[in-house]
Amino acid sequence: MLTPTVPPTASPAVYKPATDQGPAENVPVPVLPDKAKEFSKEGLIAFAEYWYSTLGYAFETGDPEPMMAISGPDCLTCEAMSSAVGPWHADGRWIVGGQMRVLSMNASFEPLQNGEYEVVALVRQAHLKFYRGDKTLSDDRGQKPSVADLMTAFYESGQWIALDVSRLKG
Repeated sequence: MLTPTVPPTASPAVYKPATDQGPAENVPVPVLPDKAKEFSKEGLIAFAEYWYSTLGYAFETGDPEPMMAISGPDCLTCEAMSSAVGPWHADGRWIVGGQMRVLSMNASFEPLQNGEYEVVALVRQAHLKFYRGDKTLSDDRGQKPSVADLMTAFYESGQWIALDVSRLKG
């Protein structure tokens, strides 16, 4: 009697953070939480937290597409991050760190005159190191202090869009 063969099950890819020896592997793509789809204060805050997770993902992988997909075409910060981080990952280069940690979020959920909404975010980025393809350190940016950002967002067609993200001074 023949025993049916069962194909081997693929083990899930294990996330491996970047180190001085090589780039991150199997970085999970951030998933937009259902709450972030809501037109509510909580939805706006969940969206802003998600946006920061896509920024961290861009630093880790060089793929800014998830961030750009939820950012408006005139978001200067978004474009600056995309055009800086993406190309760095070419030619065997990589970045260690860069993940974003959201420490707090605050939104009044009062629309501005133009219908936009604002979120104030206190965030901290993981220590950043830039490596060349030959595994030599190009730049060590160190651990920066927490910063406050102001995100302006708009809700349209059932989704939030980041219009601008700027650093608050003071």
